Amino acid sequence: MDLDTLTEIEVTALIKELKYFLKNPQIDVPMFGQYKHEETILDKLNNIEYKFKTYRGKLDTKYSIHIRFLDNNKHLVRLCINGSNHINNDGVKVSGNHIHIYKFDGKEQTDYAYELDKFPFDKDDDLAESVSNFIKFVNIKKNTV
Repeated sequence: MDLDTLTEIEVTALIKELKYFLKNPQIDVPMFGQYKHEETILDKLNNIEYKFKTYRGKLDTKYSIHIRFLDNNKHLVRLCINGSNHINNDGVKVSGNHIHIYKFDGKEQTDYAYELDKFPFDKDDDLAESVSNFIKFVNIKKNTV
């Protein structure tokens, strides 16, 4: 599997594939204030390592969560809450609350953005709730490998 040219079917399979934290995760999200946390996760079936990252800056309601491939640093999935609007390469515009999913268009890889209405996320969720929903969405188990 070439992580630089994944098909939509491969992307869907990778999102659904069971992943594990390599170490016992210490994900204690405070209610307020800046927060940054990173963990390494592993898809044992495909032998793919990812970085799982959560970030909240000075605004408590603005944050992002993602998993990206360790090999090429490209995102598989990234959730953005209360960020900037996004315009995809094909001209489709989405609001500041969106999810990016890896997409290869035949020439290059992009993080295509989608509105949240078809995904298990809500712009009104706090960061801790979104982390929990994200972990479920990308199928990460908290027990280590």
